[in-house]
Amino acid sequence: MISTASNVLLEAFSHNAFEKFLVGEPPYFFHAKNDNEEPQNVSQAFYTLIIPYWNLTKDIDFPKRFSSALYQLLDTYPDKNRAIYVAHEWIWCYKYFFDKNILNSSEYYRELFEVDLSQVAYLLKSLIEENKEGLINDHRWAGRSWNSQNGMWGPLLKVSETVRDKLGGPNFVPTNK
Repeated sequence: MISTASNVLLEAFSHNAFEKFLVGEPPYFFHAKNDNEEPQNVSQAFYTLIIPYWNLTKDIDFPKRFSSALYQLLDTYPDKNRAIYVAHEWIWCYKYFFDKNILNSSEYYRELFEVDLSQVAYLLKSLIEENKEGLINDHRWAGRSWNSQNGMWGPLLKVSETVRDKLGGPNFVPTNK
């Protein structure tokens, strides 16, 4: 069984705050060992919370809840660059684990939920294009100078292309690259 007391995902669900969990707002930040500062530890949260939740519940509403929360986050979160960065990470992570599901018949990944991310990808692409200059000048997280010469823009572009070209995910590669 999944413990509610130590599970920030379930806490977020119980407080109707799934978007806050996705973006890593306290108290919904998932604490995990990570070498780099991130707004939310997406990969660890997906592997440690999302997959077990799905494997246990097979909640038929979860895929729609996931895509709706990502869309809402992109549409309304005041820090647009943070919303873009985090939504980007969640989509990459989902497609990565979904690809593992296809390539690896491991019990843990078996039957990972399918979700339509087309509307989220459309909005994400639009926001990336609109916020290009701000993303280039944003040196948080993957945009730090040790990782990128052009702020968040370069890492976001690289991951967008990876999701589209290597993971068969939705296309949110900006046209103004």
